[in-house]
Amino acid sequence: RRVHGGFGGVVQFPKNFLKQAYDHVRSHGGVCVMDEIQTGFGRLGSHFWAFESHGVVPDIVTLAKGIGNGFPLAAVVTTPKIAKSLSTGKFFNTFGGNPLATAVG
Repeated sequence: RRVHGGFGGVVQFPKNFLKQAYDHVRSHGGVCVMDEIQTGFGRLGSHFWAFESHGVVPDIVTLAKGIGNGFPLAAVVTTPKIAKSLSTGKFFNTFGGNPLATAVG
């Protein structure tokens, strides 16, 4: 079992697990979300994003920690279709109204 950095380590999924899970979720109309807060931004050493090592492409990726270089900053990356859906309802975030967070981001 490979264990990667982060607080307490991050255990990799078994080979093909994510691919099979993504196929199953999408076959039922769902979207696939990857949390790259601990493993993203090259922390694995071999790939910039952990999902790349599994041969999958998520519909939504959450990012934090490494993106702010110590400043509490986060981001969500998604498809144009999902992003467009955010304009039809109310959307809020924690740091968006903070002038310092806006400048850092």
